[in-house]
Amino acid sequence: MKQYFIFGLVLLLQYNGIAQSIPERVKVKVKQRVDAKVESTIDKGLNKVEEGVDNTGKKVVKKKDKSSTSDSSNTSVKKNTSKKQPDVAAGDTSKPSGGTAFSDFVPGTTILFADDFEKDAIGDFPAGWNTNGSGRVVRFDGSDVKWLDIEHGSVVHPMLKKPLPENFTVEFDLLLREEDGLRTPLIHFGLTAVNNVLKEYLPYAERFYTGIWHYNSRNEKQIEYGFKDPAGTKNDFPIGNYVNKILHISIAVNKTRVRVYFDQTKLIDLPMALNEKMRKNFYFSNVTVIPASETGMFISGIRIAHGTTDARSLIVKDLLEKGKASTNEILFDVNKDIIKKESFVIINQIGEALKTNPSLKIKIVGHTDADGKPADNLALSKRRAEAVSSYLINNFGIDEFRITTDGKGASVPVADNKTADGKAKNRRVEFIKQ
Repeated sequence: MKQYFIFGLVLLLQYNGIAQSIPERVKVKVKQRVDAKVESTIDKGLNKVEEGVDNTGKKVVKKKDKSSTSDSSNTSVKKNTSKKQPDVAAGDTSKPSGGTAFSDFVPGTTILFADDFEKDAIGDFPAGWNTNGSGRVVRFDGSDVKWLDIEHGSVVHPMLKKPLPENFTVEFDLLLREEDGLRTPLIHFGLTAVNNVLKEYLPYAERFYTGIWHYNSRNEKQIEYGFKDPAGTKNDFPIGNYVNKILHISIAVNKTRVRVYFDQTKLIDLPMALNEKMRKNFYFSNVTVIPASETGMFISGIRIAHGTTDARSLIVKDLLEKGKASTNEILFDVNKDIIKKESFVIINQIGEALKTNPSLKIKIVGHTDADGKPADNLALSKRRAEAVSSYLINNFGIDEFRITTDGKGASVPVADNKTADGKAKNRRVEFIKQ
């Protein structure tokens, strides 16, 4: 009996110990589960934060869906505004390879007319231009680039102060836009004897043109050139690869000779095509056709420049013989020291001169116009000179000690800073023999 009593007492004591430990275990378990829940919540919150931060620690703003409605101030006011806008990025240079580099095209040295429509309001017809129809400045979603949208049946041209010289170049960008099966325009551009398309009938005048039609059609695409009537076609260029992309057009005129380049391919080279009357003006046309086109003709970055002497030989000749050469053909992005690709032709001539003359040392001096603060212009001119120096050093293997740089800002103007033409002349790069 005593043995049973002792055994029962042991069991009771063990039970009481277990019972007393249950609340403590419950507390521990609850605390563990609460802590785990808190940790999970914190992790989820941190994940959300990390999704909005890039690897530099800066906040990332997610891009809107392309199908969302855009700010009306950034889109064109035109027909079919419900159609999706083409994705044309600012400064977009993506162009399909369609030919070989053109070594015989050299941009003119003195700008006669240039316009990128930066000063024109969206929806307005640009200042300094004339038309017999309709056009407006537009900008596409996600891009700062402005385009002149030329409507069907319209001709536009810059209002030049005088006829073009015997030797000059024309450059511009052409956006070959396609909109969900809408009819594309018949595009014409070229030289004409017409001074004012509003008062004179273009088709009857002396002219030379290049035309692009059905660029979005595999079977109907056509590139032609002609005068009052078509004279020939050039249909081996892959124009279809440029749909909704930027096609850069370059034209060189030397007296009666005309050369036309699409991107980096020379399509047309006619030695006896032009006469003096055709040099009165340069025009662009969204030609009247039946049925009418439903998509506009888009142009931007127009630049017409005098080319009396081959810029490649002139700048090197002046540098070696006169000890100094200056050019406003080395172009940069606005308020930046990023060299535009069309400037490489000129800079490369300096690079070749430095390679073939090992003892030649130069000083590069940058100059700006008077827009903006003097201190900012001074700093910008120095950075631009350094950018040219870096290009020569990196691309031609020139020793650094052979090139020094400086910048003068707007302190040494060569023309009136109150006019656009004067400002263009003042934005220049100077090379000085040391």
